[in-house]
Amino acid sequence: MRVRTLLILGIPVREAVSFWTGHPFDFELWGRAGYGGANGFSPYAPLPPAPGLSFANDFGNGANPAIGYLPFWPVLLAAIYELFAVVGMGNRFVYYFMLKQPIIIADVLLAFLLFVYVKRRNPDLAPKVLALWLFSPFTIIVSAIWGTFDSIAMLFVMVALLAQPGRARSAWEGIATLVKSIPVLFIFPLSYSRENRWVNFAIALGIPVFVTALTVYLAGWPAFGQEYNVTKTLANTLKPTGFPLSLWGTWVYLNSLNVISDSTFQSVSSWGGYLWIPAAVIASLLARRWFGFGTDRGVLQSTLVVYLTFLLVRGQVNEQYSIYLLALLLIDATLWSPKRMRLFYTVSAVVLAATITNNVLLIRFLSPVYPGALQFEAGIIQATGQLRDILLYIEGLAFSGLNIWYLAALVKERRPRGFDL
Repeated sequence: MRVRTLLILGIPVREAVSFWTGHPFDFELWGRAGYGGANGFSPYAPLPPAPGLSFANDFGNGANPAIGYLPFWPVLLAAIYELFAVVGMGNRFVYYFMLKQPIIIADVLLAFLLFVYVKRRNPDLAPKVLALWLFSPFTIIVSAIWGTFDSIAMLFVMVALLAQPGRARSAWEGIATLVKSIPVLFIFPLSYSRENRWVNFAIALGIPVFVTALTVYLAGWPAFGQEYNVTKTLANTLKPTGFPLSLWGTWVYLNSLNVISDSTFQSVSSWGGYLWIPAAVIASLLARRWFGFGTDRGVLQSTLVVYLTFLLVRGQVNEQYSIYLLALLLIDATLWSPKRMRLFYTVSAVVLAATITNNVLLIRFLSPVYPGALQFEAGIIQATGQLRDILLYIEGLAFSGLNIWYLAALVKERRPRGFDL
């Protein structure tokens, strides 16, 4: 099938479910942030419902309805609301449709850039890569139904991988981190190579830091001091611990069974939730020694080692974090390790199963058109007892087991080398 045909088909598949579905926490938060940002509210403080647009309130148990991301996303959401106020005719489904457009467009473009990257080295397999991404049930759910924007961040990671090493690649890495902070994990493999390493590193780190500081200053959002401020809200995202796909799920599950006391759970989680930060730094240094950052394969292997380490040590691994892993794994399996295509399919199946389990048959995504979705979901959870937690625990172990196997396979491919490479 022709590339243009695949791309054209990939768009309506997503658009057909875009305007009437959404996650009652995340997507509701996007709607509130757009309205709030356009009306002078800080997105880093509790956001009120958007009149005539809000469809759910899944912010119980002390959850704070505030954005936990760098300013790119809330600023974009506010701009979308401003446009909606002009052309949307007050129709909330038009608003939902508009909120999904950057995500859907980025997801389709991400598929195309995966195609471009693979085509440079293996033209015969490039259309297969395009089709696998465009019609993956998981990528469709995450982008078009759930409404998370990880595809935008991964899109810029792919632009960085396609760019020339040096300042251009570092700049695109910085933009990817600005979109969503997860790509900061790739800062060493994507910027610290070739000549002017520290300059390139400074570019990659400086772009999100400078743009964030400038945006917060110009918008007048409180950065320190008040109960709700930018620094505190962002810091709270560093150490959550829980289901569904983390090794820490065992810790959470034992706590839910009262095998581990709440005091012990909180004590260990208070410091254990930060372990992923030094782990990612150590993994970056080891990856540079093992693979180097001077070749395309070395960069890809390094990003995978760092990201797999993050997934294994991070206190809470949400389903959408798999977007980055699947994209990198698809490249690796297509170009250098064909036997790992089975791993791609298996990981995709596990994260899809975890998404369906964690979101209880995807019922909650119907919240925009079915106000009783959360109550219906709660009834199913109550009727099935511990079944959901048991399934999430098993799926989390399966996901972590696959990541451990993959990381071990990559380590076996290492080529010891000096740090000066």
